[in-house]
Amino acid sequence: MNKVLFALLLAGAAVFLLAQQPQRSNATSPGRVVTGGSTPAPTYAPYELLSVFPRESAPGEYTQVDPGQLQALSDQGWQLVSVAPYVYRNEEHPNGTPPAPLVTQVYHAYFFQRARLIR
Repeated sequence: MNKVLFALLLAGAAVFLLAQQPQRSNATSPGRVVTGGSTPAPTYAPYELLSVFPRESAPGEYTQVDPGQLQALSDQGWQLVSVAPYVYRNEEHPNGTPPAPLVTQVYHAYFFQRARLIR
C-alpha cells in the first residue's frame, strides 16, 4: 500500500512540475516577424544597441550631435529609444556687471535599438 501511495505521489509531483513549464506556441511573439508561405519566419535575437554622444571639439567644449547623422541612423533601421542629457555646461557671459548671468547649455546623448536578425 505504501509503495502504491508513493508512486501516485511521485506521479502527481511530476505532472505538477510539467504543468509549471512555460507553454510554447506558434503564435507571433514580440520582436518576431511572420512571413507568408511555407518558409520559416526569421528568428530575432535581443536588440542591438547604439549610443550617440556629443563630440568634444576642444577640451571642455562640445558640439551637438548632427541631426543628419540621427536621420541616417533612422534610415538604416535604428529606432530611437531614449534621449538623455549628457553634458551640462554653465557659461558666464562677460557683460561687466557683477554677478554675471549664467547660461546652461545641454548636450544630448541619443540611444537607439534595432532587432538583430539571426539565420
